[in-house]
Amino acid sequence: MRKIIFPVLLVLSQLVHSQIKVGNWRDHFSYNNCIAITKGDNKIYGATSTGVFWYSTLEGSIGKINRIQGLNDIDINTIEYSSQQKILAVGYEDGNIDFIFQNRILNMPQIKDKLMQGSKKINGFTFYDNLVFTSTDFGIVVIDILKEEIKDTYYIGDLGEPLRVNRSAILNSSIYAATEKGLLRADINDPLLIQYQRWTHESFFSNSTDECIDVTVFGSSIIAVEGNATNQKDIVWVYNGLTWVELGRPYNTVLHVRADQTKLLITSKEGISSYTSIIDIPIVHTSYNFTWHFDPYMAIPIESEKIAIADNSSGIVYGEFGALNSYLPNGPTNNRAFSIGVSSEKVIVAAGAYDAAMGNRWFPFSYHNFEKEQWQTFEESVDLDAIRVAFNPSNPNEFYISSWGNGVFQYTNDEPVKHFDYQNSTLQTIYPNQPYCRISGITFDSKGNLWAANVMVPKPISVRKPDGSWYSFAYAGAINSDQLSDLYFSPSGQLWLVLPRGIGLFVLDPGKNIESATDDHYRKIKLFDSNGNILPNDIYSLAFDREGYAWIGTSEGVLISYNPDKAIDASTFVVQRVKIPDVVQGLAAYLLQTETVTSIAVDGGNRKWFGTSKSGVFLQSSDGSKELLHFNTQNSPLPSNSIVDIKIHPTSGEVFIATDKGLMSYRGEATEPSEKFGKVYAFPNPVKPNYNGIITITGLVENTTVKITDISGNLVNETQSLGGQATWDGKNLNGHKVSTGVYLIFCSDSKGEETAVSKLLFIK
Repeated sequence: MRKIIFPVLLVLSQLVHSQIKVGNWRDHFSYNNCIAITKGDNKIYGATSTGVFWYSTLEGSIGKINRIQGLNDIDINTIEYSSQQKILAVGYEDGNIDFIFQNRILNMPQIKDKLMQGSKKINGFTFYDNLVFTSTDFGIVVIDILKEEIKDTYYIGDLGEPLRVNRSAILNSSIYAATEKGLLRADINDPLLIQYQRWTHESFFSNSTDECIDVTVFGSSIIAVEGNATNQKDIVWVYNGLTWVELGRPYNTVLHVRADQTKLLITSKEGISSYTSIIDIPIVHTSYNFTWHFDPYMAIPIESEKIAIADNSSGIVYGEFGALNSYLPNGPTNNRAFSIGVSSEKVIVAAGAYDAAMGNRWFPFSYHNFEKEQWQTFEESVDLDAIRVAFNPSNPNEFYISSWGNGVFQYTNDEPVKHFDYQNSTLQTIYPNQPYCRISGITFDSKGNLWAANVMVPKPISVRKPDGSWYSFAYAGAINSDQLSDLYFSPSGQLWLVLPRGIGLFVLDPGKNIESATDDHYRKIKLFDSNGNILPNDIYSLAFDREGYAWIGTSEGVLISYNPDKAIDASTFVVQRVKIPDVVQGLAAYLLQTETVTSIAVDGGNRKWFGTSKSGVFLQSSDGSKELLHFNTQNSPLPSNSIVDIKIHPTSGEVFIATDKGLMSYRGEATEPSEKFGKVYAFPNPVKPNYNGIITITGLVENTTVKITDISGNLVNETQSLGGQATWDGKNLNGHKVSTGVYLIFCSDSKGEETAVSKLLFIK
């Protein structure tokens, strides 16, 4: 088994993750797939679909700007910097635009909000005086950046029809538009550019209606790229002020051309060609010095012999050829996240998937590891689709990953230890004597046994004991379904297997002897309420809370069982909807009844975090009746409302949220409680004058009463812990900010038997 580790390659400095305060967000996006690049004042800006990042050529520092820092959208398609205006323009696929000034971000959503058919994608920006000529999928939109308004819209297709404009360039008194139907030109000073007749179709292409992929200014010349539609190489043309001539046909597909006064760069997946003049033979570069993976998308000239490259695998690549380096913020190498596993030591994200028909997505077997505030991605180039993660409860550095086709992999301290498949375990392959073991779920029981759900085989349930021995059980007939999903172990010792697509559940009590099926009890379950009414059986998620109740996420909201230990007894097992207070008097409402609940996580305060397929994340009270928080793309930095998985770090309370567009986290108030008071402390400490956030007290036991007094013993405030953590807003019982001084924090458990004391310095 060959393991590939993708480190972050940085020179001089590195942007590191740091612990975030309660109530704050941070992203865990990949910045490897750089899709656009532009030069700023002593900075190089790169863009991925989820954010902008930069490298300072002066200081060697790295930074990022995404929705947390104030961007208003995701799915970025282009960026451009104006040295004259000191503005970075960001264009999105949905037509949205952000202008990043030195001290603010201006959002212009007019194109996004415009009612129109077809794509509104922003493809490029050309700054000219106080105007920004914005290339879109329907034409050119002219923005007056001083007035912060749209000045004109040019529909330049035949008869004024929409026409995709890839980019524009301005030289002397002419504006050139690279469009899907060739190169158009007009007089930049013409007050009637809104009329399509004022635009001239340049007819020098080998086929006049071929697409003009890109256009740029190189010194006193215009460079245009003809996308050759006849399966030949793309053609690069140059206009020297008198006529158009062919510069060359360097690549099958040219992606971009960029230039300044002294250098022209033509970028393809095949290579980067560098010209110092239109009469010279170019220098062609087809590799990097720091990695074997050459994946350029756009290249721009910087100063002297240096260039900057937007690389689809290495982020910003900068320097002189032969001495290039990769610069990007720390993060996973991609934004794939199918499921999350957490321990006290690390977060593991399985980066495979299966599709809606439960077929392979054929991603290389890979996972992302977040440990000590840093990400690394591990990839196995031979195997497929990592989908589930399970930590050994007795060892936070040992975890297992199941795959959709290659069995189960064991890791200790991030090193591969064993690979289990049909040859060395009871796992079975779908195809005889061929390595194709689909494992839909893995989980540990309270005794350290690892259980696995094996899809489309005669013995779909397997278990591995701590001594390494394997056993399997022929429950295919009882389950009677080829579609299996995730696997859970209940507090009462039962194995719960989700049967997707409306089939329900399979629950197994393995008895005292897990090596044998003789004392097993099991039942395939269709969910009904106590009155015999059918409940939603299209199950997507499941979790057991701190009281042992089963919470079931379905295509029609959330169900609960208060006696899941009776699941195998059809006469006593009860499942019901979760009723919430009437929104309209006399009209019953049920928890998330219009949502598909894709993930459920229970925090240290027994509150429930629900991920949904289309509406983001909901935090509900412990009984589910009260909505405490609701996060979506409109009110939070979430990149998507489609939630794939949620897991909560036990010691920090950080809620890791996997979406279909990347991973985010939110620092929650609740952590897993300690059995006894540990090191009780408050942070931040000291509380400085300009701090207005939440003060967190951690190291607590469950249901800790926290009393805060001044140094004389006068009660200032009192609160209750959520799991192992409590918060305080820094105010007294009258709602006023407390004065400068030392404050004592007295903590006691619910029985008054255990106590702890800490101190906090408050500077007003």
